[in-house]
Amino acid sequence: MKLLRYEEFLNEAEEKEVTLKVDNSGYTNLISWFKKNKDLFKKHNSGTISPNSGVKHQDQTKKLEDKGFDTSYPFGYCYPTSQFVFYKLGGYDSGWDLKLIKGIKFEYKGVKGSTTHWFVQNKKSGRIIDVTKEQFNQIPGFKIEDLYPQARRANLGFPYYNTKAGKVDFDHTPPCMQVLKLYDAYRDAKGKIAGLEKYWKAANYATERREKKNEMYSSEELEMIPLNERHNF
Repeated sequence: MKLLRYEEFLNEAEEKEVTLKVDNSGYTNLISWFKKNKDLFKKHNSGTISPNSGVKHQDQTKKLEDKGFDTSYPFGYCYPTSQFVFYKLGGYDSGWDLKLIKGIKFEYKGVKGSTTHWFVQNKKSGRIIDVTKEQFNQIPGFKIEDLYPQARRANLGFPYYNTKAGKVDFDHTPPCMQVLKLYDAYRDAKGKIAGLEKYWKAANYATERREKKNEMYSSEELEMIPLNERHNF
């Protein structure tokens, strides 16, 4: 079977304004698990140039690293970890949104950087679960809290999985393969999660996906999406 090349697109929609507050209570163990299993994450796709920002990530990363900036986990891994949390909470059937801040600008020891950031937010209470928030602690004077109000509801991916038995369609964006890879390891170590189990089964992950290396979105591929490929849901 010829593997389908993922051509990512971004889904966005408007939402009501609520009072925002970060509260990662109850997620300490998951945050720790992500850190202990960081080898499961696909390495940064650092050679790409964003058509929307003009940023060549490889050059930006090297300049930051030369100044002592830590680009290891969790920096740049907010997308798969936040998507994992979103579906763990029930995904589109829950009271939570997957949120994205685009066009983040920062400066570190004279080097200017550009990035995006993902997190999960409760629709009614405004509670934010941001499992990679600490990645910004190393940037002097930078507060990601100031940018949360700019975030919009979003997701990245196709509304289906391709399997040997045929296409499995959804009426929404399912978890990307990086998330299913994480969950595959998590379910063995910690147990099943209903919000992720159905997608893991739908993708036939155990029998068809474990050995595949080219189906996982990198953190920077969001920036690669042309504006005319962004669709509302």
